Amino acid sequence: MNDLSITASEDAFSYYDPRICVIGLGHIGIYHAMLFSEKYKTIGYDFDQARTDKLMHGHGSTSRVSDKLLKQAIRNGLFCTSDVEKIRKCNFYVIIVPPICVERNEPDLRILRDACEIVGRVLSGGDIVVYDFCVGTTITENDCISIIEQVSGLTCNFNFFAGYSPGPDNFEVKGFSSWGIGKFTSGSTPEITRIVDEVYTAVFTVDTLNNKATETVIAEK
Repeated sequence: MNDLSITASEDAFSYYDPRICVIGLGHIGIYHAMLFSEKYKTIGYDFDQARTDKLMHGHGSTSRVSDKLLKQAIRNGLFCTSDVEKIRKCNFYVIIVPPICVERNEPDLRILRDACEIVGRVLSGGDIVVYDFCVGTTITENDCISIIEQVSGLTCNFNFFAGYSPGPDNFEVKGFSSWGIGKFTSGSTPEITRIVDEVYTAVFTVDTLNNKATETVIAEK
């Protein structure tokens, strides 16, 4: 494993000024994009142009997202798009594409894999890709990161880095309030773990909980 040390003075790895892109703008994704936009320059990306057009007019995709708060986020700089080229200058990609369970309760990963391909097309050296509310660490390592490496021609933990933040088990019951105690975060190296933690803590207000086991799984790649 090649662990690249990152310092604030290295312009190519300016994670202390993250330019965030949230991939997937369902009710969970747009909620995250709205939160991130309170602290950072944030772009929301979705495959569905009709959805992004609706969001840019201040209308959430579900009743769970307040139109009033969405319009406020857009006025403050949140931008939603289905144009891949508009997200190329981001350096902190957050993929929020929960898999859909099909027969035998097995997840359908096609949309998640499409999201990985999108990120692979725009990824630059030093970028971070966080899998949030998606899948377990095994699929993240064996499927998602491999796709990004194949499409981008870059190598995880050498050219780019990975992070992980699972969704709460009780989200469908408690909704967005289920994050009131913070979120689990991790990264593919100790330094990336710290950076992901700082970015998330700034918007979720509660200290995030670092999951060192996840860090080990991804870092072994």
